[in-house]
This record gives sequence, C-alpha cells and structure tokens, in this order.
Amino acid sequence: MFQDKSKKMKDKKKRGGFSSSTFHPLSSGFGLVEIVVAVAMATTALVGFLQVGVAALRLLKAEKSNLEATLLAQEGLEAMRSVRDESWATIAGLTASQSPSPRYYPVIQNGKWVLSVTSPGLINGAYERFVQAEKVSRDGSDKIVTVGGVDDAGTRKITAHASSTAGDVTVATYVTNFQSYLTLPSEAVTVSYAGAATDGAISGFSFPSQNAGDGDPGQSFTLGATTQVTRVSLYLRRATLMPSDVYAELRLNPTSAALGTSQIIGGPTIATTSPAWVDFRFAPAVSLAAGTYYVRLRSAPDSTVAGSGSAGSIYWQYTLQNPSGPYAGGVSRKGIGRLGNQNDVGTQLDAYDFGFKIYALP
Repeated sequence: MFQDKSKKMKDKKKRGGFSSSTFHPLSSGFGLVEIVVAVAMATTALVGFLQVGVAALRLLKAEKSNLEATLLAQEGLEAMRSVRDESWATIAGLTASQSPSPRYYPVIQNGKWVLSVTSPGLINGAYERFVQAEKVSRDGSDKIVTVGGVDDAGTRKITAHASSTAGDVTVATYVTNFQSYLTLPSEAVTVSYAGAATDGAISGFSFPSQNAGDGDPGQSFTLGATTQVTRVSLYLRRATLMPSDVYAELRLNPTSAALGTSQIIGGPTIATTSPAWVDFRFAPAVSLAAGTYYVRLRSAPDSTVAGSGSAGSIYWQYTLQNPSGPYAGGVSRKGIGRLGNQNDVGTQLDAYDFGFKIYALP
C-alpha cells in the first residue's frame, strides 16, 4: 500500500499536480514595492506638472491684465489727441492752475471724446483710467528740458494711467498745437451782436442747469444771403470752478435737426475772471441759405435731462432792452428742450439778446 501511495505521488508530480516552485513569497513582495515606488514617482511628477500649470496660468493672467491696462492707457492718449484736434484751448487749460494737472477721465459723449473731472467708474470692472497734462519747457536750442527753460505754450506732456489691483500702467507722449502752423481760410464776421454787457443768469435761468434738466439757451440770427459758416463766437464767462463741457449747434428753429455741430469746448477752460469770446468751430463749414437760424448752446452731460450730471454755471453775456432787444435780426430763448422734451422751444425773451458773432468764408 505504501508503495502504491508513493507511486501515485510520483505520478502526480509528473503530471504537474503541484511543485515546490509554485509559490514565491520573496518574488511577490518585491513586485509590490516596485508598484509603490512607481506610484510615488508618478504622483510627484503629476504634482510638479500641476504646479507648473498653475504658475503658467498665473503668468498668463498677469500678462493679460498688463496688456489690457496698456491698451486702455494708449487709448487714453488717443482720446487726448482727439481733444487736441477739437480745441487746443482745452488741452492748454488743463494746466492753467497747476502742473501736472489734476486727474481727468476720458469719456465718450455725443460720439466724441471729452474730459470729465469725475470718474465714470471702473472699466471692465477692474481698471481706473485717467490722464494728466504737464507743462513743457524748452531751452535756447528748442530742446525739451526738465529744469529751467521757458514754457512752451504750444506743447504739453500727456501721461495716461490705467490702474488696477495688479498695479499702475502708464504711457506718456507729447502733444502740440500743430493747427497753429496751418494756414486757415480767411474768415469774416457776417452777422453779430457784440454789445452784450450784462454778466449773470439771464432772467433767472441757469446753464448748464445744475443737473435739473432746465434746458438750453439759444439766439436767433438772420442771414441776407447764402453763407458758409465756419464758426460762431459766443461771449461767455465761467461762473463756477468745473462746469460741464459745452458745444454749439446751428438749427433752423430751436428744436429742429441740427444743421451743424461744433467741437466740444472744455467747461473749465472758459474764462472766469471776465467774459471772453469763445470760438465754436464747424468742420466742415455749414452752408446756410438766406433766412433766420438759431445758435443753440448745449452741454455734455445734457442740460435738458434731469439727473444727467450736468454741472456748474456758464453765463452767456446779454443785454436787456425794452420793448425789444438791441439786435433787430433775432431774439434769445431759454429752457429749450427742458426736461427731455425735444419739442419744447423754450421761452422767448423778446427784450434780450445774447452776445454772438457768426463767421463765414467770404
């Protein structure tokens, strides 16, 4: 029997039933260590890649912020060039009280760049943009100098800022009164009333209406023949420190469509100690046939809209003469378009006339 069992076991070994080499405890343990090491190395590499990715994203975000700020600042310089092209007096007036000037904020009103003394808020919810003007001095060789020299009234240094939580980006340039070197076509006064002598609010009317929407002032005039109007001059005085910017329109009647719109004049640039003639230029010239027309003085923000933000007071000098005003070719009006009513022709002031001059090509 013992021999039979021994024979069966030998036969089973031959058939591969079991073998002493089937179980390798040392070999299996070494494989597990390899797996743990491999996982640890992969995890370390993955964490490293993630850290590099996070750093790259932060860098891209910072570069995006810097690029946006730079573009906004450059746009601020373009806005100042646009304001310069409209009126050099606006640029020069920025440094009238101090240099560098206070902060001014470029904003678009009525399709044109204007400068506001109040911030319009953050751009894209992140950037505050403002510009400052600075006087420029030149030496005897006409070179710009930072120390000494003589003020160049026809040049200003403009610095535009775009600030955010990431920092302040600034760009700067020089702007010049290049138009002073251009030969303009000869102009002549074709109709005017230059005798206005009263300095104050006409008949209790305030313009730009201090945010109340009280409307615009206007003055009619009469042309005897077809005329190419190039500009109008209005006799104005700034009664407050920082009034709204202003511009002039030519209209067939107080509320008809504008036949011509002038450049915008910065309110703070208008004379304050005594009245002065302020030019409102039309480009191109406005062709008017013989007849009666209106000059309507407007503001930005709009003085006809309550709550628009119109501010300050500008006095259009006038004369009161009963029973009819001193200028026989027209009359003055106040409150045109008040409270947003575009059909409101305002109140006619038969005994008053504003000071004005109409310039035209000969």
